[in-house]
Amino acid sequence: MKIKVISLSSSIRHRESVRRQLLSAGASFEFCNAITARDALRHIHHYDEQEFLLNCGRPAAEKEIACYASHLALWQQCAQGDGPYLILEDDAELDESFLAGLLVVASRIQEHGLICVAPPQLDDSLALEDFGHFEIRYCRRASRVALAYAISPTAAARLARAGKVVEEPVGSYMQRFWRHGQPVYSMCPPIVRLSPAAKESSLGGHGRGKRNFSTSLKRAVRNCQDAIARVRFNYFVSHGSI
Repeated sequence: MKIKVISLSSSIRHRESVRRQLLSAGASFEFCNAITARDALRHIHHYDEQEFLLNCGRPAAEKEIACYASHLALWQQCAQGDGPYLILEDDAELDESFLAGLLVVASRIQEHGLICVAPPQLDDSLALEDFGHFEIRYCRRASRVALAYAISPTAAARLARAGKVVEEPVGSYMQRFWRHGQPVYSMCPPIVRLSPAAKESSLGGHGRGKRNFSTSLKRAVRNCQDAIARVRFNYFVSHGSI
């Protein structure tokens, strides 16, 4: 499994931290220069601000679009049959069990397609496979996927195909599996976590915006639609239809 680290070329501190950890673990890896805000629109099909407002209640920050484009570029590359990737953002911190867990993930990634290896912000998952110290779990809800995840070429093609238009931050898009159709699995315990020194990812920030009544109402409807779609998707997965 190839390890790809998304990082701005100017993020010296973040790069050095990840480099030191991966070299210490004896893992080979490659830095992938993050796409900058100035170049982001060259790499994506379109940014739909109206949909972004409905999904997030605010317009996107330029760095969020750039971060999205950086992940999308790697999905497109992986989808060309380049083998599965482990994709890390540069504010990741490796657990001591990183290599052992990576072996488990590598053995199951073609079967499951997308395995998050960072800790969830919420825990609503179902244990599927037991590997002793590790479990692979199905995420009935998913969160914090973009920080660190393994992805197969088939899953990468699915995410890239459905995600050409930016309608939400990349992490939100990935965790809303009913939109792209790729089930999300997780490694338990996680083998990567957010660095405590990372106040904010160098890859993306959050926009700010005022919400009017109309937007708030439309967002409430969208949230209900998403909740129904999530339940339906989980039902079909549990019955082997996806």
